[in-house]
Amino acid sequence: MRIGLISDIHFGLEEEPAAASPAAAELRSCLSHFNRCRPDFVLQLGDLINGSDNAAADELRLACRIFDTCKGTIRHVIGNHDLAVPRDELLLTLGLQCAYYRFTAGSYRFIVLDGMDISVHNEPETPSDWDIFDKALAEPSMHDYCGAVGERQREWLCSSLQAASDNGEPVIVVCHFPLHPATTDPKHGLLWNHREIREILAAYPAVKASLGGHFHHGGHTLENGMHYIVLPAFINRTEHPGYACAVAELHPDRLVISGNDNAVLYNLALT
Repeated sequence: MRIGLISDIHFGLEEEPAAASPAAAELRSCLSHFNRCRPDFVLQLGDLINGSDNAAADELRLACRIFDTCKGTIRHVIGNHDLAVPRDELLLTLGLQCAYYRFTAGSYRFIVLDGMDISVHNEPETPSDWDIFDKALAEPSMHDYCGAVGERQREWLCSSLQAASDNGEPVIVVCHFPLHPATTDPKHGLLWNHREIREILAAYPAVKASLGGHFHHGGHTLENGMHYIVLPAFINRTEHPGYACAVAELHPDRLVISGNDNAVLYNLALT
């Protein structure tokens, strides 16, 4: 199986006409790379737009127009910058009924989390969610631009993982935010309730890896046999020449991720 990967595009309208900007041209180049590689689907890992004041809706509209040049299926993930557009409008434009969802491809179950479920952009739904929200905002290191997975979504996550385990399906979890402190830095932060989510994932050996963004430099760590992978940001592409997007090859026992220059970024054994 092949998966196209691109994260933290931060498509913006602040400095120059978007349709003719270098960022638009390089985004089209990434999508052309995906068209040549013919992945089974493309994961857009969040922060598709910059979320500029008074321009976020136009940024989203133009970014989606560019993504229309991709011939394959696009699976979108919600990032914090994306919620400069009202949630209902954002989901409708991205073709999502819900910001967290699951799907199967090949023998794998993919579980996409909404890391902004509890956040300054989404009012908590339960007492447990309010507790997470209040504690996070009282702790500056948690950052008010990050968020958490809410109680109802955690219940859905557990049922999804159990169903995958019962069906003998290996699982890849996807979230915009890093789930492990070793894959980010204090400035960018990570999912507010990352420890709880990792404890849930660790209880299911079917989970092989997580994929995410948000930390623009990327990172990887291994814990309890599970790979936590953060992809470098498209917006930082000049800092890592040859990498603006990636293609992952998912084998029964190995995950290989290569940049758009075909250089291998990760070659990871799956246990």
